[in-house]
Amino acid sequence: VTNHRKDGAHFTNDLSLTAVHDLNGEYRYSIGILSHKEFQTDAEKSAIAQIRELLPRKMPASAQPKEFEHDTVQVDSDAKAKQFKASMVKFTKLLWTIDTEASLDKLMEVSSAKDAFHEFLKKTYEHTQLDFWLESRNFDGDNDAASKLCEKYLGMSASEAATMGSAAVEAKAAEFYQVLANDSFPKFIKSKYIDPVVETMLGDDSRMDGSKGLVWEKYKVPADMEGFVFSFVAVAETFPACIVISDMSIPGNPMFFINQEFSKITGYSKKDAQGRNCRFLQGPLTEPASVAVIQDTLRRGVDCYVRITNYRKNGETFQNLLSMRPVHDSNGVYRFCIGVQFEVDASTDLKKRLKKLGLLLQLLPSEIEVSHSNSKVGPKHKKELKAHEGKDETLMIASAMEKTSTASDASDMQGSDRYADHHDTMLEEIGAMVEADTEVDKKAWKLPDKTVKILKELQKAGEGKGGKVPSEGGGTWLGALKTAVEEIPHAVAITDMNVPGVNVAWCNKGFERVTGYPKDETEGRNCRFLQGGGTEPDVVTKMVRALRYAKELVIDVTNYRKEGPKFTNDLSLVPVHDSNGEYRYSIGLLSHKEKQTPDETKALKELRELLPRKMPASAQPKEFEHDTVQVDSDAKAKQFKASMVKFTKLLW
Repeated sequence: VTNHRKDGAHFTNDLSLTAVHDLNGEYRYSIGILSHKEFQTDAEKSAIAQIRELLPRKMPASAQPKEFEHDTVQVDSDAKAKQFKASMVKFTKLLWTIDTEASLDKLMEVSSAKDAFHEFLKKTYEHTQLDFWLESRNFDGDNDAASKLCEKYLGMSASEAATMGSAAVEAKAAEFYQVLANDSFPKFIKSKYIDPVVETMLGDDSRMDGSKGLVWEKYKVPADMEGFVFSFVAVAETFPACIVISDMSIPGNPMFFINQEFSKITGYSKKDAQGRNCRFLQGPLTEPASVAVIQDTLRRGVDCYVRITNYRKNGETFQNLLSMRPVHDSNGVYRFCIGVQFEVDASTDLKKRLKKLGLLLQLLPSEIEVSHSNSKVGPKHKKELKAHEGKDETLMIASAMEKTSTASDASDMQGSDRYADHHDTMLEEIGAMVEADTEVDKKAWKLPDKTVKILKELQKAGEGKGGKVPSEGGGTWLGALKTAVEEIPHAVAITDMNVPGVNVAWCNKGFERVTGYPKDETEGRNCRFLQGGGTEPDVVTKMVRALRYAKELVIDVTNYRKEGPKFTNDLSLVPVHDSNGEYRYSIGLLSHKEKQTPDETKALKELRELLPRKMPASAQPKEFEHDTVQVDSDAKAKQFKASMVKFTKLLW
């Protein structure tokens, strides 16, 4: 690989990477050997070869303590409960920021909340606005009550108040309500006045166990973080914004939690996404600089706000305003990263949604109190803030909204090639490729005796060698061919060349195995729906010509499965003529070339040879037969005259 020295000079690095596992099977280390290839002597080459062979590949599990050990920290149930309750207080306040008007209405029905809000407003002499609004809800159009309200809270004289009717008071109350809900109440939520109210409303910590099923089943939540994690996921699960959490002490930083909104926006279920790094959302159009900004801020443990092009499971792109909040514990250990994804679209309420996003980010925690001093539970680092970081969330969001990142925003700008296939790879890894595609055993690839028998009989019948169309499939040529190939694992599609549009007349079950498209979504459509951005134009031209001029063709073409990932289709097109020389059908064989086993390759070759190229003209009625309709001369003349009237008027 071409690398660069500290002084800037580049060199060819003869690189070796050796993986080391412990005796429990856990991947513990990677040992790298680097050498300046241009300067290598024979002696150095020999020594490098020797050291590569001598390097250990395995180690006793107990011979080297791990860098991070969550299990070294023991936390009692009281500490977990305390952390859970403290976190629930924070996250409940977070929920209230989503819809401040609805939250204000609800909380003012709770006497302790109303009293606390009133006390908070006294600091800025705004409590009279709250009193005015609360009392205005009860006068029910009474003008006398409206006048007294104005005297009491607006400082009006009796004569002035008398001019204020109920409608004017309602308008004033609505004005105060907007100020309270959108300015005063959000400030109240972030103040110390609200905490006792929330604690009283939450009650005990009995909901902690109910949150355990929301996280990745293979993830063991660190004991000292159970209270925080389970409270956070309880609130975030139904939160109307995409929220994920990653553990920064685990290699690859996998997401151990995604919420319902993430699944809704991206199309990936919890089973698909949890346990993976969210790089699977990246693809060919993802901006390299944005990726570099994400990597840079994750390494340094600072907030990140970046606009990036991401991909849904179905392959659609969307603009994602990504915000990431690093979470450290009170010992300074980098524990988690909370990601909030915001789809940027053309909706009319975008400004309002962005404001709510800003409030949400302000309430996300950056530090979690733990009851121990052990710093061996995760990485520790010095936070390095850049000039633009650490500013108000609203300003950072606005800046990220205005532009996608440029090279100057990142310290390690890299090309997009390294993640262009992340979306396709993810789909393959989560099993978007139908399981049967990888589990067809050796015996299944062997063509059944019944298939071979019918195909050979069809060949004889078409070539006029004394054979007749088999009775299987209703006695028709097409019925017999369908019967022969319906149950085989190979993908077969038949096109009737007498029907306009070159649409698939029939496909077998194997077609869905290879492409992901079932019969009801395939038959009646032209196979161009398998094509995409990576399909080769010159190959398509060859396919069109082969179909048009009835030429046999075997060719590789890049196609796309229903779920989105591309694959190399080992395609065969076999034309079929009837005994009158008319081009009747085209038989297509499709195979996922990258996954072909030697047995499948051998079976495909046999199937190509067995497919019939000719058929008796009478063995299969045509789909459309113009000559079956007989019309007398009067009907023709009547149609002619009616049409001439219409076309003459059209000319005029």
